[in-house]
Amino acid sequence: MTSRPSDSIRLLEEYSQAHGTSGHEDAVRAIFLREMRGRHFTTDGLGGVLAAPAATAGPRVVLTAHMDEVGFLIQDITPDGFLRLVPVGGWPDGVLATQRLRVLARANGREFIGIVTALPPHQGGTQAASVDKVFVDIGARSAHGVRALGLREGDPVVPDASFLPLAEPGLYAAKAFDNRAGMAALTLAIQELDAQPPAWQALAVATVQEEVGCRGAVVAARLANPDVVIVLEGPPADDVPGAPGGSPQGALGGGVQVRAYDPTAIMNPRLVDLALATAAEAGIACQLAVRRTGGTDARAFQAHGLGVPVIVLGVPARYIHTHNAVIDLADFHACVALAVALTRKLDAKTVAALTNYL
Repeated sequence: MTSRPSDSIRLLEEYSQAHGTSGHEDAVRAIFLREMRGRHFTTDGLGGVLAAPAATAGPRVVLTAHMDEVGFLIQDITPDGFLRLVPVGGWPDGVLATQRLRVLARANGREFIGIVTALPPHQGGTQAASVDKVFVDIGARSAHGVRALGLREGDPVVPDASFLPLAEPGLYAAKAFDNRAGMAALTLAIQELDAQPPAWQALAVATVQEEVGCRGAVVAARLANPDVVIVLEGPPADDVPGAPGGSPQGALGGGVQVRAYDPTAIMNPRLVDLALATAAEAGIACQLAVRRTGGTDARAFQAHGLGVPVIVLGVPARYIHTHNAVIDLADFHACVALAVALTRKLDAKTVAALTNYL
């Protein structure tokens, strides 16, 4: 891998701190466009971006990641100035009481800090409030005061959480590693490929609205028209106390996660085998995952046209869909390295063999 660790940390921090709940990915898209300078850009009608290389021959190998994060929209403003929210994406109950949120006024671009309300035990409060019962205090005294700030119903809200190095070197915490880890990996992988371009087309696709049902990938697949797809993700780590299942398949420090199956997509077995062989050949740490739950944009890309071979490469992240996810930088670098090495294997003969069933 030719990129420096400082590039990785810079991108992980900038991407993770960007405000980008589903349908409102503008800040994330701006970073991607800046980092993909020199490529040709086209967009779909939902806001997904295709960054194409100069090469126009050979198989269309798509590397893709989704830009959006789980968040909220303002659903209502109470007369006394509190905000009611509607969740955008999957939020577990009990993770929000007294947490800070960033509330974006789309009308003027101003951002405000809000605090999720909670009653103390003295007043019989329960802190595990369900997401649909959450209220947010931004320090306004009335609905008029809220609206005077430029806020209105439909404005987006995301967690307020810093990018932090943790106790041991290489471990970092932030919001939105699902999927800003994937976006940073996509960026570095494409930049490395551009330094020594393959003879075929390595296309970068940043999608929208994955967290609300992979809607953006449906139209992005039409835009990219791929022959093979590598999805880069920030999947849930399963190496923490209380995690269900058997042995961890997404442990921090175990390397890039190579997903073979989840309930929404059966990865092309030949492509999975090629990824594992490529990792072994290059000495890239990896861990094979067969998932009982979850899903990614792979489900939309594999159903494009007459069917497309897909695979998901992931940077395992603890505590996703909360304020504080945790990743290991070594796993991130392994994800970038495997994405690059696998792309360099996908010449026309290899891609054709993935779907040669006769």
